[in-house]
Amino acid sequence: MRTLTIIIAGLAMAFGAATASAAPIGFDLNSPDSRTGISNSTYAKGYNYSEDDIGLNITGWSYGTKTTTTQTCTKYNKKGQCTKYATTTTTSVVEAIEQDFVGKWDGLGIEKTDSPNHAIDNENGDYDMLLLSFDQLVKLTSLDLGWIYLDSDISILAFDGDTFDSSSLLGKKWQDLLLENWFSVGNYYNVDYSANSGLVNTNGYTAKYWLIGAYNPNLGGSWDGDNLNYTGQTDYFKLKGVTVEKPPVIELPEPSAFLLVLLGLIGIGLRRSKR
Repeated sequence: MRTLTIIIAGLAMAFGAATASAAPIGFDLNSPDSRTGISNSTYAKGYNYSEDDIGLNITGWSYGTKTTTTQTCTKYNKKGQCTKYATTTTTSVVEAIEQDFVGKWDGLGIEKTDSPNHAIDNENGDYDMLLLSFDQLVKLTSLDLGWIYLDSDISILAFDGDTFDSSSLLGKKWQDLLLENWFSVGNYYNVDYSANSGLVNTNGYTAKYWLIGAYNPNLGGSWDGDNLNYTGQTDYFKLKGVTVEKPPVIELPEPSAFLLVLLGLIGIGLRRSKR
């Protein structure tokens, strides 16, 4: 039996599982395969991509806004009656997530407004994020930014639940998602800016759903990236490309004829040992 044990151990080593190395898969977000909810040649509600048998859908999400109009009297007559008014219109942020248009121009941005607000930004607490929905698990590895203005600090969330529906985002605050199977992958300084790289997700998390947006201090998470001199400026950028990897695949080598013979001998030995 000792000889049989040694043979089995040798076979285990011969049949040892090999891990296939993952090749990077890049998505050029300026070249979608199709769009949905099209507004015009620049804006749509969704963009669809496919690379290396991986499907990707991208949608845009941000806080809503409300507009308030007030009138102030600037001139009175002798009877104290107002004869002239000044109208003031103000816009404020409503902390409730809603879906918005995604615009494509040197990368993907969010909202149909004048520059620079049609970028992914965090101006005045209106945090924008792109939802990247893959049809399989992937490891996000790097981001390629197009247009950048002022700063490009980025926050990334990943979904760790069993099922997800984008409608679950509606009406929430961004920080509410941390209680609903989303977790902080990290915050990254000046991504893909000047000499800085676009590398992200150094912990190697895998997920099907990712939220990528301008830095949001309400989401927690640690800081990472090349530039550790955080400036605190408002961030404006457009996402031009993403690189992912498929999770490692375990490959089993095919047995040789010699090993098949050994397996046969082991079978014979086991039968004799029972007699």
